[in-house]
Amino acid sequence: MLKVFQSFAGKWSFNRNIVHKSIVDTSQQFTFSSFDRNNNNNNNNNNTSIVTGTASFNQLEDEFSYQYQEEGILKQPDNTEFNVSQRYIYRFKDDIITVYFDEKPERLFHTLNFDNSSLAKGHHLCGKDTYDSIYQFVSPKEFKLIYSVLGPKKNYKITTTFIKKD
Repeated sequence: MLKVFQSFAGKWSFNRNIVHKSIVDTSQQFTFSSFDRNNNNNNNNNNTSIVTGTASFNQLEDEFSYQYQEEGILKQPDNTEFNVSQRYIYRFKDDIITVYFDEKPERLFHTLNFDNSSLAKGHHLCGKDTYDSIYQFVSPKEFKLIYSVLGPKKNYKITTTFIKKD
């Protein structure tokens, strides 16, 4: 798993699809459906938000810790756009990769449980909401991160493809 962890280091571009089943109301209560790969990510119901941006994994105090930072532009189904950003800490210890929210004190987001060297899963509970993640390591220069989010007011799928910049 060390090779997988080390492959994160560097700069990446990413494309993210956030697929919504329907908008229940305008008070941020949404329901979403699964990602349709057979439709080239196009959706006739106009319910997909898209984020494009850049990300980096920068080494911290030791060679087994990276700070993940991303910045991008979110385009909603109604064509409104917003700047977005996110930060996490990735740590490697005892052949395990653990992801934390980048805040003080650090708070666990999820631990990657590897099915094999190209597939890992994580799980995070936030109140009544669950965030299940799948990491698909396509190559040292490409990986996909898929979140399925489910809760009383949430039900959506986020698919992000990362391509390493040279």
